[in-house]
Amino acid sequence: MCRQVLLVVAGWAAIAGSVHAQTFERTASFLGGGSPGRGKCTIEVVVDTAAEVEIRGNRALLRNIAGQPPQWRRFECTEGLPANPAEFQFKGIDGRGRQNLVRDPRNGGAAVIRIEDTAGGSEGYTFDIMWGGGFAQGPGRNDRGGERFGGGPGRRFTTEQAVQVCESSIRQQAEQRFRTRNINFRRTTLDDNPGRQDWVIGTFDVRHSPGRDETHRFSCSVNFDTGQVRSAQIETREGFGGGGPGRRFTIEHAVQVCESSIRQQAERRFRTRGINFRRTALDDNPGRQDWVIGTFDVRRSPGRGEAYRFSCSVNFDTGQVRSAEIGPREGYR
Repeated sequence: MCRQVLLVVAGWAAIAGSVHAQTFERTASFLGGGSPGRGKCTIEVVVDTAAEVEIRGNRALLRNIAGQPPQWRRFECTEGLPANPAEFQFKGIDGRGRQNLVRDPRNGGAAVIRIEDTAGGSEGYTFDIMWGGGFAQGPGRNDRGGERFGGGPGRRFTTEQAVQVCESSIRQQAEQRFRTRNINFRRTTLDDNPGRQDWVIGTFDVRHSPGRDETHRFSCSVNFDTGQVRSAQIETREGFGGGGPGRRFTIEHAVQVCESSIRQQAERRFRTRGINFRRTALDDNPGRQDWVIGTFDVRRSPGRGEAYRFSCSVNFDTGQVRSAEIGPREGYR
């Protein structure tokens, strides 16, 4: 009897393991309409919890990571994805969860997109990959209504693309270094400091066990003309939960108390409650580890806001704000 129970348990374990290891292959349908050296693929899949799409040439693998088996809906291309394309862009179109480029084909190999859906139940996801010249430049809107910030005058790659390639490079480095795929980005932003306009900075968590995360900072330099990552570095560990060794207050807490202090100051100064924070991050410059910096908008009328920078110093032992300053006006948005 005991042997039979063990066999049943082993059988269910094998079935469960096979579900999470399932891979579904698909060949692209070619639509034509492309131009020499440039191409595009549109991919649509259904995901329950987590899955990855790996694209090489005219073939793609849909790999189940967690949840019910994913399903293919569409894989349409103007031509096959070339090996090592000179330029590459990923763009999420639809889906309630997260879509991230976790492997860039310009580094050699396949393009890999990871989809994470934690809302419960299956959801359809659509994304585009594009390669070659002629990507959109400057300010624009993505297909879901979000703002896309341009790379600046003469730049062919946007801030959104820079963030994607940086996160992809850091994710690969982190997965190799920490030997886990449980890498979750908390905050990624363009560095606002003088001379650092080509740098992307942020933090990510490494999940070692439930309820136990290590938070690390990273910085990444991008060539906005080519989209290539010049350097990508994982920096100091911030400690479990984010505060850093010997700190009782986390980065998240520092951001919260700083934004609260700046909001109160801004509401008094501008006599409005229309204060919207656009970007807030820990200052990564030497000697500024206790400073939080960012920008916010003062909304005076629909469709028109004034942009301001701010800086704030926090005592991480007590959580108290040492100083909070609103900088000069940056212009209108």
